[in-house]
Amino acid sequence: MMINGFGAICTAIVMVVFAATKFTEGAWVVLILTPVLVMIFFSIHHHYKRVAKKLSLDNFGAIPPQKTRHRVIMPVGGVHQGTLAALSYARRLSDDITAIHVSIEPAEAEKVQKKWEKWGEGVRMVILNSPYRLLLEPLLEYITDVAQQRQPGETITIVVPELISENRITTTLHMNTAELLRSQLKRQPGIVIISVPFLVHEGHPAH
Repeated sequence: MMINGFGAICTAIVMVVFAATKFTEGAWVVLILTPVLVMIFFSIHHHYKRVAKKLSLDNFGAIPPQKTRHRVIMPVGGVHQGTLAALSYARRLSDDITAIHVSIEPAEAEKVQKKWEKWGEGVRMVILNSPYRLLLEPLLEYITDVAQQRQPGETITIVVPELISENRITTTLHMNTAELLRSQLKRQPGIVIISVPFLVHEGHPAH
């Protein structure tokens, strides 16, 4: 502390001398930036202290026993192996599962529904019509409606199939629905978003 204090005093003296001798040449900027930076650093420090106090376990006591019921919502863009992997995971969480498909093209939605009837293991599917060709907005509206009607102790778990390519560049070609939902729903309590990755091997099949 003594060494740091001595260094701070020397730095302050240099700053004052520099500001006085070079004031008209732009040193006035230092007189403005230094207090601003100090205020920013103090604000960051106080933020971390407030967060630590909120998260502290001192005088917290025991966590009361809770019965949590999962209501699973699973967005389905298409029915494929990645979708079935996510469905398998969702079934481990709950028997209350609803698959959601946002319909932009009625013909495509019909194909998805028929494939789901074959591969969806009896899980119900809801088709959300999107006349304005929007994907995220109808899904968010549906989730919000479900969240407003949920029962006490019920957690809405959104299980999202995520296609992962061996090539990081081609992975970016697939829409990351989970991240988009997190950006919109992370401030709503009682909603959990889980992405279930499915690795797609792009190598040529052996002949």
